[in-house]
Amino acid sequence: MINVLAFCLNLLIYQKDTSAITYDNYQSAINGYKPLLVDIREYRATPEEARNRFQQIMHIMKEANPTVSYDSSQVNIFFPLMGFDYRAVGGKNGSGFHAAGYDLFDQNAKGSHPAHDIFIKDKNQDCKDDRTGDYVSILAVSDGVVIGTENDWQPGSEYRGGNYIWVYDTSTGGLWYYAHQKEIYVKTGDIVKAGQKISIIGRTGYNAAMKRSDTHLHLTYLRIDEEGNPTPINTYGWLKNAATLLDPRIAADLKPLAYHWNIRPMKVKAKVLPTLAFKAQIVKNEVLPVEDKKKRRRSRA
Repeated sequence: MINVLAFCLNLLIYQKDTSAITYDNYQSAINGYKPLLVDIREYRATPEEARNRFQQIMHIMKEANPTVSYDSSQVNIFFPLMGFDYRAVGGKNGSGFHAAGYDLFDQNAKGSHPAHDIFIKDKNQDCKDDRTGDYVSILAVSDGVVIGTENDWQPGSEYRGGNYIWVYDTSTGGLWYYAHQKEIYVKTGDIVKAGQKISIIGRTGYNAAMKRSDTHLHLTYLRIDEEGNPTPINTYGWLKNAATLLDPRIAADLKPLAYHWNIRPMKVKAKVLPTLAFKAQIVKNEVLPVEDKKKRRRSRA
């Protein structure tokens, strides 16, 4: 019901921009996103076919949300892990992000990591943070609409994302991808608000479930251009400035803030000062004649 009201409100306020879109079109676009992902994964769609379907979905989403605009300097988000901040992001200063080679439409494209992994401390891998003894809530980083979820990943499955959520950002017009969750509390078509709990962190997904992997959230943002093509964006700056409410039990154990500053200590070569040789001045006792000695005695008297 909330989805219907939100869409109808857009139609009333922005009638010119959304005149070609019906609610059925909108729902069809939302409900068509996960089947597209499955077809890509199962090689039932060629990369070109998948791109065309993706572009059609994104055009409908943008027309249904005509106020979206992208300005990277104006993006404000919530930190996605409750109780944490950017110091939980893997790598140093966002170095875990590698977009080269990424292709959403080609299942054979390998080697990229267009995301940030955000870690909890979970030595025994029970999906609970060791410092609090609790599961860690995952929050929506921004306002949006859920366009795809997976909540039935099984151990042994080769699917890498595990239990995931895709959200269309109704502020920037991009896509957020949350992967490896234990439990998901939203479904396709739901409207989410920034800071809303949408899931809890987990270890689902082919690689994430392995012993060698630390428990983390995999977070990707895709910017969608005017043609409807996706481009991964490094969101480390957004995460660093994200709104958060730190849990003091977690904050005390995070790396010091200075660890993330790009400080390069100056290498100073110590100068070896020359050894100064001082010549002691030799004072010779002057031998005075007898008459001079007598005169001096008289003057002192």
